Amino acid sequence: MSPRARAPVAMRENGAAPAASPTLPALPAEWRAFVGRWLESSGCTVKAAARGDWEVELSDALRRRWRRQRVRLVFDPQRPTLPRGAWFTAPGSSAGRKLLEAATDRPEFACRTALAHVPGAPADGFASVCRVRGLTWGQPRLGPVHYERRISVHAVVTRWGGLPWQEPWVLVMTAEGAFAESTTGLDVPDVRTRAGLYQIAGTAAAAERERWMGQGRAHLDRLLSAREAEWENGVSHKREEELDRLGEFFSSRIEEEEERLRRRSGSVDDGDLDHGDAMSLKLEWERRAAEVRGRWALRTEIRTWGVVEWSWPVAQLEQELRTGAVHVRLVAPVDVARGRPAQPGCPTCGRPAELLVRSRGSVGCEHCA
Repeated sequence: MSPRARAPVAMRENGAAPAASPTLPALPAEWRAFVGRWLESSGCTVKAAARGDWEVELSDALRRRWRRQRVRLVFDPQRPTLPRGAWFTAPGSSAGRKLLEAATDRPEFACRTALAHVPGAPADGFASVCRVRGLTWGQPRLGPVHYERRISVHAVVTRWGGLPWQEPWVLVMTAEGAFAESTTGLDVPDVRTRAGLYQIAGTAAAAERERWMGQGRAHLDRLLSAREAEWENGVSHKREEELDRLGEFFSSRIEEEEERLRRRSGSVDDGDLDHGDAMSLKLEWERRAAEVRGRWALRTEIRTWGVVEWSWPVAQLEQELRTGAVHVRLVAPVDVARGRPAQPGCPTCGRPAELLVRSRGSVGCEHCA
């Protein structure tokens, strides 16, 4: 018996497994857990099968999407052959792309509670967010904490045009859809959280979630429209530089063609340039310039990947502003989750005030003083 024939027999007798091929990459450890969590959250039934495979009974939505009742998922990259109808499931495989496309088709919904910050408000009260001139702040008093519903919409903004660019965004709204704040990142910053809603009964229905998604998308469109003007200024000079280089190249080529015609016939006029290579160069110049403008044309894509319903702690902060015989009591809400008071309203005009001064026996902001 040849050594080649004896090798498999010896491996079976010793119980040794064949060595993994160094050319085949191993799957990420978290990939299998991600696939399992998403399938179960989508209503699928996952059962273990032989050789580490999964037999998946698909949900109704995935049955309509993939036009099949069940599927067998194979995770072993060393498998030489697959069972009939099975999918090899890896991040870069066709099955992996199908799973990722289905997972990102609709945003995930979650419920969270923002834990209260201690202390709930800064020791100096409104003085941390509003300056005064000729006035004195009294002692702040924080009212009882209550919880209100807030919504955070998590999205990924992709800018196409020139150099592709991507940025995560988080937008926070009230339950009525009024804009509260926005930031770039994956989550609401500076907040400690726990799962579930506290002191808020029940979760929102599907129709309510759809309304929140639409309102969040409208706010994002409004915020990004201002950013697009900034992006346009950033890429316009690069687009013009490329068009200038393209123009210099084709101008020199057309001059060479004119010189070639001049040497051949002794003279050149516009009629000669309307035919032959010079005309072809002009048409090619226009085509290439249109390609450059199209490649640098800005296009913004917004993909919402998560919506979170929050139970958010809020309280009212009361503080007196004094100067001589003038005593004015100011009241404004405090974000207890971050210990951050809102700017107090101007006693005269009601607008949020960054600076308060004494004005004609009363108190006003810099706009109405």
